[in-house]
Amino acid sequence: MATGTESRLAGLRHDPQWEKKIQSPTRHIPLRSSGDVRYLVKVPGRAGENLLVVKSDVAELLDGQTLDSLWTVNASHVLSEPVFGYYTPDAPHVVLESGLGPHRKKVMIIEGGSGAVRWEQELNSGAGSPGPATLHTADHRSVFLFWGEHPAEANDTGSPASPQNLYLFHPSYPNALLELRNSSERIVAFDAVLFERSRHACYVLLTGPQSSEGPGWVSVAKRKLKEDVSGSRVIWLSQETGHSEQSIKDRIFRMRFSSQL
Repeated sequence: MATGTESRLAGLRHDPQWEKKIQSPTRHIPLRSSGDVRYLVKVPGRAGENLLVVKSDVAELLDGQTLDSLWTVNASHVLSEPVFGYYTPDAPHVVLESGLGPHRKKVMIIEGGSGAVRWEQELNSGAGSPGPATLHTADHRSVFLFWGEHPAEANDTGSPASPQNLYLFHPSYPNALLELRNSSERIVAFDAVLFERSRHACYVLLTGPQSSEGPGWVSVAKRKLKEDVSGSRVIWLSQETGHSEQSIKDRIFRMRFSSQL
């Protein structure tokens, strides 16, 4: 960013901690663990942004200033770029999807400060399943959105071509998922967005042909989250603990969203 602009260089200074780590003559700073780097994601930390390095066999959080390792989590076969959200108020958490074998994956919500796995769920997953997304809520937490198929909902054949379901998870109900919709189309891209401050939470889908099928039509659709919550159904992950299906849907329907926490 500074190269070729003298006015920018004037405000820069040497960092003794980084200077100690630089190897001569390459001027590179090596990372601690081995393996091919697949993703680099900035994660909010207490003193600035930290760096999540996802490799072929492990996910490692590095201190954004010193590059020292803060924690590591075994995460082989990561299927998509990690995203972050808030499982507990104001505490950043990382969402990782790790492949378990043919057409199976595990969704993990990992505490950013310690690397502890706070919540996890195994799902069936077809090839090319979209990655997860999060939306921040006014209670300083997040809703987590991910695609797959709960094993209890799978058909008898276990066909990987079965529709992918979109699930919503909120930390208030750790034993429940809301199934928002299903799609048998090829989803090329997916993301959750907030079009208006504190309201109009939506998700956007781009669907199109398989890459092996050659050129074809693509479609872009935007769906309001509240509309899908109204028509959703609750899938219980464990024994129900005092909440009715309708009370969960009503609570999530009334949630307000925030662009910042």
